[in-house]
Amino acid sequence: MMNFFNFNKEKNQAADSTGGTPLTQRLQTFLGKLHARAEEMHAEVQDSAQSVADADSDPFKRSYLQFKAGMIAQFNAIMQKGSGVYQKEVVPKASPMELMALSQLFNDWNISVLNMMTSAFDHVVERDLEREYREIMEEYERYKDRFHCKQCGGKLEIHTFYFTATYIACPYCRTQNTFDPGTKVRMAEHLARPLAELRCRGDYETYKQQRKLLGAKGAEESYRAYVFALIGEMDNILPGLETQHQNFCNRLLDDYQRHEVFR
Repeated sequence: MMNFFNFNKEKNQAADSTGGTPLTQRLQTFLGKLHARAEEMHAEVQDSAQSVADADSDPFKRSYLQFKAGMIAQFNAIMQKGSGVYQKEVVPKASPMELMALSQLFNDWNISVLNMMTSAFDHVVERDLEREYREIMEEYERYKDRFHCKQCGGKLEIHTFYFTATYIACPYCRTQNTFDPGTKVRMAEHLARPLAELRCRGDYETYKQQRKLLGAKGAEESYRAYVFALIGEMDNILPGLETQHQNFCNRLLDDYQRHEVFR
């Protein structure tokens, strides 16, 4: 099992410094059992979390997030249990000499379990945005290729990307036809920004480095370059909404001026 922060080694050092008193030994045993349970949970997450995320077809990953929240709640319960026992049953009974070493033992344990909780899901790719977008576009193309006039049967050519239901007039008989590519394609609207941010990660990292060196005002041009790249990707991902994307661009730049440069 993983031994975060060498907890077992440090608890033995704490025992040596207090002479291995009965109170120290009881705390070691109690925290050791909780630590072992936390390690088992961490291993469980490492083994199964990615599979849970991959199996969750919900675009919002609600089943996976429920699993994640449940595991984090269990880690928190372990830390609360350890803290409660330490504060209520150990500290009142400890001598001044014991208390210093016992405090170190508890703090090392708490940091170790906290580190397990915060790192448990680091390896999980919750959403493959590029794959989701590719599947959306493939479904859209299939629907578009099968779209015919409901009245005369004529093949209707679609040259604009419509992710919501739209009326299309038949050029042959003028009948109004509803072009509705379906729920999955409508998710493209919610995918545009996170996918664009993913594609522009390099520009954002450049901005962050500039801000660290030059401050908000000095990094303004770098931020503008990032925003323009972001909007360009959003236009590519969701064509036809260039006006809305430009409004979003203006709002980002105005907010940066108002809340970052002049605060």
